[in-house]
Amino acid sequence: MKLTNKIPLLLSIPLVVCFIIIGIINFNSSKSDAIYYADSGKAHALDATMLYVDSYFLAELHFAKEFAHTLSKNDMNDEGQIERKLNVLFPTSGFNALYVVNAKNGKVFYNDGSKYPYVIEGMDGRTRPWYKEALENNGKEGIADRAYKDTRLNAVVVTIFAPVYQNGELVGMVGGDLPIKALKENILSLKLSPTSSMFAFDKFDRFTIHTNPDYELQENDVIKVIKDKLKNEKDQAIEYTFNGETKTAVCELYDRLNWTICSTNTTADYDESLSALLKQNITLFVVSLIVILGIVVAIIRHYIHPVSIIEKALYEFFAFVNHESKSAELININ
Repeated sequence: MKLTNKIPLLLSIPLVVCFIIIGIINFNSSKSDAIYYADSGKAHALDATMLYVDSYFLAELHFAKEFAHTLSKNDMNDEGQIERKLNVLFPTSGFNALYVVNAKNGKVFYNDGSKYPYVIEGMDGRTRPWYKEALENNGKEGIADRAYKDTRLNAVVVTIFAPVYQNGELVGMVGGDLPIKALKENILSLKLSPTSSMFAFDKFDRFTIHTNPDYELQENDVIKVIKDKLKNEKDQAIEYTFNGETKTAVCELYDRLNWTICSTNTTADYDESLSALLKQNITLFVVSLIVILGIVVAIIRHYIHPVSIIEKALYEFFAFVNHESKSAELININ
């Protein structure tokens, strides 16, 4: 093999190795950047969602508190008066159902707008989970942790409560069932990528908001995985597998409701851009290698050309020495 061909061939080996190493480093760096910016986008979307969720509940919390304050100025044994207040206030409450529980006897005064407020027969409101939770809330208004499907309203609701005190004594409890349908629809409408979505789960390991309604109010093992990862990877995006898909999520606790809300998407969202980046890197590598080798070959041939002149002259000289030719010319080389 000629020297002008052998040298470029030998040079191409380390060049190829270097380009491959640089390409791998560049690809991994670009992949990390893509994931970082995607996670940052999810974090910003989650911040906006948390503000919206808070505003969704704050107005109703304020209403329940003010209603309880109004009742504290009245006789809780005056059932007619309680029913009249329920009738007047319900249309502006924003609740699907509004009720008052008498702390002395457990009577539940109920209004869902279908008819005039009435007492629910056979029900002791003090046995309801939300009422028991309200007793543990240090005498303040709040939101019950457990969302549930209200069979009367045929809707998933959360209960907002506010205690009624008279002379420092608990005499009643205001409760309101707030549907989360509008909350869910608005949250799920926010999409940053083809597979991006939001979901929420409660402290009972149940999905409370999910794109698939079949998962809602159902325990799911993946929630336990997510909770474990959140403990070990605070303030970071976490990676998990759900229904065979690898996903990343950024999550935040909404402490008023003890729900964890997450912004998520599958890692497949990056595949198209990363595939294009890989093709671009390979094309750049091949073109760069061809150009560099072309320049190297041209330079080598230019500077090694005198060797071929010397080689030819030596053949002629030894041919003259061996009497194979009658003359030998001087080597004309600079």
